[in-house]
Amino acid sequence: MGETQPRKRLAIFGSTGSIGTQALDVVRSHQELFEVEILTAQTNDELLVAQALEF
Repeated sequence: MGETQPRKRLAIFGSTGSIGTQALDVVRSHQELFEVEILTAQTNDELLVAQALEF
């Protein structure tokens, strides 16, 4: 009772695309539940760097 669960560790492949950015929106809203371990992207390296700095 009242125990905290460890955060789920996530890998987001295609983090700069539509689904990837939506997944990161969920993580952003629930930081107590999730921890981003890996981000990848094929294009948009500037956004990938910004995401890596945030997460």
